Amino acid sequence: MPLSRRILTLTLVLFAALLHGCAIRTPPYAPSVDNIDLARHSGARPVALGSFVVGAGLDSGTRIGLRGASMESSVGSDYAAYLAQALRQELHLAGKLDPKSTIEISGTLVGNDIAAAGISTNSGYVEARFVVRSAGQVRYDAVKRAEASWDSSLMGAIAIPKAQQQYPALVQMLLKALWSDPRFVAALQ
Repeated sequence: MPLSRRILTLTLVLFAALLHGCAIRTPPYAPSVDNIDLARHSGARPVALGSFVVGAGLDSGTRIGLRGASMESSVGSDYAAYLAQALRQELHLAGKLDPKSTIEISGTLVGNDIAAAGISTNSGYVEARFVVRSAGQVRYDAVKRAEASWDSSLMGAIAIPKAQQQYPALVQMLLKALWSDPRFVAALQ
């Protein structure tokens, strides 16, 4: 085996060993330009954000296992906080966030997982129940789900970071599904 290939192999093995048993964090959420445009042009009035919580019994609401590593939310203590922050960022950038609004969006994270053990592909999903209340009355109550699969690798040193990078994309897809629902948009008008 050539020296450069041995060095690369040793580096990947050491990286995988460092990740084994360690907690890694989700990348910071990058707001979606498409989602911001959907919100901005939706006709929705500015809204407040209510509470976002992890559904009862959802173990992956605080940690997701990625082979030998576990991934935790980089926002707050759980993935519901990550979802709330993502929605907050996009509402703010669209000019649709007003903490004093009588229209409020709240949410419950009901599903959350990334499979990183595949040999050539991996997948993940995020699922949440969103509720819109206007002056205390429920105007919208629905579960939205986003799922995706991506090319991966047998090598954990490649598969784990790739899976980690997919989480914000899954949240973007979930919020796009929300903004693409005409009933949700109507509840905000």
